Amino acid sequence: MEELKAVHYGEIELIPEVKSDGYILSDGSACLSERGAANLLGMKHVSLRNMVATWPSKTLKQFINNDLNMVATLVNVTAKGSHYNNRKIVVYDSEIIGTIIHAYAMAEGNNVLQKNQMHIGRRCVILSCALVITALKIAIQQACGITPNIQQTVQEQCIKLMKQFGLKASFPKEELYTKKDIKTFLDRPASTVNSYIKKHNIPHEKLDYETIKANGGTATHMNGYHVISVSNIALGMDSVVGIELKKQIFGDTGTLVRTDTKGEIEWEKVLAQVFKGFGFYHNYSFGSYRVDFFVADLNLILECNGYQKHRYYNQEEERQREILLKQNYNIIRFHHKITLEQLFNGILNIKMGKVVKLYDIEPLYPEILNNNQSRL
Repeated sequence: MEELKAVHYGEIELIPEVKSDGYILSDGSACLSERGAANLLGMKHVSLRNMVATWPSKTLKQFINNDLNMVATLVNVTAKGSHYNNRKIVVYDSEIIGTIIHAYAMAEGNNVLQKNQMHIGRRCVILSCALVITALKIAIQQACGITPNIQQTVQEQCIKLMKQFGLKASFPKEELYTKKDIKTFLDRPASTVNSYIKKHNIPHEKLDYETIKANGGTATHMNGYHVISVSNIALGMDSVVGIELKKQIFGDTGTLVRTDTKGEIEWEKVLAQVFKGFGFYHNYSFGSYRVDFFVADLNLILECNGYQKHRYYNQEEERQREILLKQNYNIIRFHHKITLEQLFNGILNIKMGKVVKLYDIEPLYPEILNNNQSRL
């Protein structure tokens, strides 16, 4: 087997004055040196080595994927600029480091860490916040054409996973998928798939009769959907397969906010941890206007809206308030039963002057809708 080499080097500073050596290996892996990873996590490199060797501790087991092999890699450094050039060093890839950060942040959020682990937990919560900022920065840069498209990267991952999960096209030569293909793959009712496609204006291609006939079909006309459209449907529509896809791509961020969370009181506790150090405020006032949550360093307003809240507000006043605020701030309105993952996805898609509305909880909470309908 060919020896792995660290071919590119760069210094990472996610937290002010906390610097780590980053490397890209000859196989494309993104890694940190052992000392760099330890420095990032706020621990000694010997402690990191011992932690990985005995991974996972009892308190972290419920927050990790047990299939991940927590091993260090020995590589030869050939990257220019590194002070370890032409030497062998130990590195940890981004998946391992990300798993450590995720597990400790989740354990800290759920208040289950041992006393000697708490400093790592607090550091990992801060790192999680920093990674949100980094993701936002990358999203803005790629929208301006400066960096690779982060949405394209997610789509590429999703497409690869969907095919591994058994997605099949009725028109393989054209690589076009029918609504039936999508329905079968996601195991959702045809009416739900049709409703989602219509609501979100998912683009399609009209298939001619000859193409349909050549593939064994008898219909006179039919719509075909490209794989990118299928990936958007799979990530946007909650299903068993869709949730697993998001878990594989984004991790278990949704588990921090349980699906039985009620109201902004619980969200305040969670968001205060997530945005700690970034100027987080609850019930913040802009002159005569008041908002649920404000993150000053991000110019971000978060409005937590349930079914009852804002029902009796003056709609015209609400509209004028929104028009004024969105001129200078990013605004997200979200239903209190969405997951933290869905909220982060909304943050990544935010645009100045637009209001992101995260209210589509029908797939996750059919019992709520059924109960409401039964009262009518």
